[in-house]
Amino acid sequence: MVNRFGAGLRRGSSLLCAAALLFGSSSAVLAQEGATPAAQATPATAWDVPAPDECTIEPRDSQLFPDGLGQIAPATPLPLQATPAAAFVVPDSDPVTPQIEAGVTATVRESIACRNGNQMLRTYALFTEPMIVSLFGGPATIDPEIRALIQQGDDLGSLPKRQRVALLQVSEVGHRPDGRIGAIVTTGTVDRIFQDYLVFAYDSASSRWLIDEVVLLANEPAR
Repeated sequence: MVNRFGAGLRRGSSLLCAAALLFGSSSAVLAQEGATPAAQATPATAWDVPAPDECTIEPRDSQLFPDGLGQIAPATPLPLQATPAAAFVVPDSDPVTPQIEAGVTATVRESIACRNGNQMLRTYALFTEPMIVSLFGGPATIDPEIRALIQQGDDLGSLPKRQRVALLQVSEVGHRPDGRIGAIVTTGTVDRIFQDYLVFAYDSASSRWLIDEVVLLANEPAR
């Protein structure tokens, strides 16, 4: 969705829709409540819109970064590269167990539920620290608009149903050579279909898979 939440999540890489969720890829608005795209870039799937009450994770600390953490990324944009980066190729991976696939899917689903509920700090609680750094760089580069939204907390209220993001598919979930889990996540609105390659790292403290990296694969009109 092109709204304040989605715009903030997309800042920081070619990424999340956040869509991130990022989630997932929440950067367009559902134009009509209950509507479903006529065509999708994936096999036919249910129009599944995670409800805000599915967002139950405890919120991340409003500072986002631990005390004493300095600025990790520059506070000013880096110069544009002279040549474009090579196109991202989804790496080969080995199949995962049903338990891992369910855990990854649960994280994706809850991240979208939190985004639909306008619960930014709860969404960020489903990201690893490196993911937060990739989004914001450090305390000095948190967008003032995002900081203001964070301070509003629960006062924001849930998004209207017609502005919520649907989870269409989580596919090709597999073990990566670096020990993390990768998956292609497809989200959508009446206007747009998004595909992101999400990478998950296991967090032993919470006993769940957290979003560690996101690469935008596709952003196309829903035909």
